[in-house]
Amino acid sequence: MIDKSDLLAVPVFVGLPDDQIAWFISQAEELHFKSGDTYFRQGDPADAMFVIMEGQLQGRGEIGGETIMFSMKPGDVTGVLPFSRMKQFTVGARALTDATVLRFPSSLFPDLVQKMPELAQRLVGLMSDRIRETTRIEQQRDRLASLGKLSAGLA
Repeated sequence: MIDKSDLLAVPVFVGLPDDQIAWFISQAEELHFKSGDTYFRQGDPADAMFVIMEGQLQGRGEIGGETIMFSMKPGDVTGVLPFSRMKQFTVGARALTDATVLRFPSSLFPDLVQKMPELAQRLVGLMSDRIRETTRIEQQRDRLASLGKLSAGLA
């Protein structure tokens, strides 16, 4: 069972008041996965934020015709975040090892923003970092595609 000290080990929760941490835990669902279990699929409704507590997970999906893969580890926060416009998960995710994950429903984001404004601000920062990284990957892919066309034209 996840307790306050476990959640305070997650970087975005560090330093938050105990009562706020207790509220978050009381609203989240603790999920356990065995190695190989899928915990969401590409195209599923984006209806929750996930906090990885234990284990290793992998995200995988097709974006713009290209397969992407990334790993998730304890302390990572994934899924939909407050203020995100994501309606469906753009990738799927599965457990690479036995894993424990906290699932926080997006329907409670208005309460989270009101009760935990500092966490909400940190999650917006996390979302901004994701947007920057996605943009960087897309720009790199576009440059490589342009280079390929140039090379083909020269040949």
